[in-house]
Amino acid sequence: MDIATLIGIIGAFLLLVISIALGGSPLAFVNIPSLLIVVGGGLAASLASYPLKEMITGLKAILKAFKPGLPDPVEHIDFLVDVVNKARKNGILALESDIDNFYEKDPFFGDLMRMLIDGQDIEEIKSNADTALMKIDQDLSTEVAIWEALGELFPAFGMIGTLIGLIQMLQNLNDPSALGPGMAVAMITTLYGAVLANVLCVPVSKKLKYYKDLSLLLKESYILTIEAINSGTNPNVLRAKLMSLLGVKAGEEG
Repeated sequence: MDIATLIGIIGAFLLLVISIALGGSPLAFVNIPSLLIVVGGGLAASLASYPLKEMITGLKAILKAFKPGLPDPVEHIDFLVDVVNKARKNGILALESDIDNFYEKDPFFGDLMRMLIDGQDIEEIKSNADTALMKIDQDLSTEVAIWEALGELFPAFGMIGTLIGLIQMLQNLNDPSALGPGMAVAMITTLYGAVLANVLCVPVSKKLKYYKDLSLLLKESYILTIEAINSGTNPNVLRAKLMSLLGVKAGEEG
């Protein structure tokens, strides 16, 4: 669990709610038409920008911002070094019994190890890995892009709601009772758009991008590992490379 994401988003919302409560009635900031304009409009416009399947996957990706499911870098390095140690001592075929564990660790790593154990050429394995990485990068980038798009569209629809509210208000200048609702839509939609963008969408997109970059580095570590197994590299040399790749400092490794 990424506690920083949880604390950051919930904390920002709580501070806003507390400030509103201290300044007056919180119910004054609840406006259903404004929510329909901002949330509904933003989601609909995003849906028009991406295929339905990618849109649903992208929205679900918010869970990754709270629980990325990525391994601890130190434990990850220890695991890969142990694999290289076993291959160096007992031969590549000795890893056959661990293939299910490799797939459980990461299907990408399982595929690489399957090809290596089957005797495929290392350059062919790396070529396949690069192709797979391109698809993974594209999928993860789409998830980030969807939240970035929402971060742009929510404030935009907030401005549209403001214009709608102002028009309604100007059309009813002779009816004082209609000025209040029109002004509420005009002001609150802008607020909703700004809050959703800056408290939710922008932080989520940045956190997803961070985890996307880290995920790709982890994939690269698998490629370094199969290269080390193929060439018989000393496990300590691999450990140093992986520490540098994943940003683990000396003394933190197991």
